[in-house]
Amino acid sequence: MSPRQTAETFWSRVAVRGPNDCWDWVGSHNSTGYGVVAWDGEYYTAHRVAAWLHGLVSSPRAPHSKRSKKHVLHKCDRRPCCNPEHFFLGNYTDNQKDAYAKGRKVQPKGANHVNAKLTVATVRHIRRRYTNGEKQVSLAKEYGVSQRAISRVVRGETYK
Repeated sequence: MSPRQTAETFWSRVAVRGPNDCWDWVGSHNSTGYGVVAWDGEYYTAHRVAAWLHGLVSSPRAPHSKRSKKHVLHKCDRRPCCNPEHFFLGNYTDNQKDAYAKGRKVQPKGANHVNAKLTVATVRHIRRRYTNGEKQVSLAKEYGVSQRAISRVVRGETYK
């Protein structure tokens, strides 16, 4: 049986540097790059435990609700970082917006988008037919999309 985790043993596995520097977790990491730590028989992300020990959140357990404003986000965008000064709280949506704004995540475009109804070949066909005089409304009905979607296709705003 392993010894009981304490705040002291936790921080001994963090490379604490200057107050503005990242403090990397030097213990185990999960497959997504976050530090992981066992605490009272359960596993948590190291940055979440750091936020809990620092008093930013009331539990090391991640919130169940995506709407909860108790998700611990990184200002520095470094998953192993445990510096509480680099944390801010938000909900799941805040985290996603932060990821897109900082370029950590890119929304797939065109046929690669999860909700895409058109293929690249279909788009070429639609553009050809539109150039030959077909109306956007009739193309939209045929392909099961809105007239606005067809308008954006023929103007090159989507499926570039």
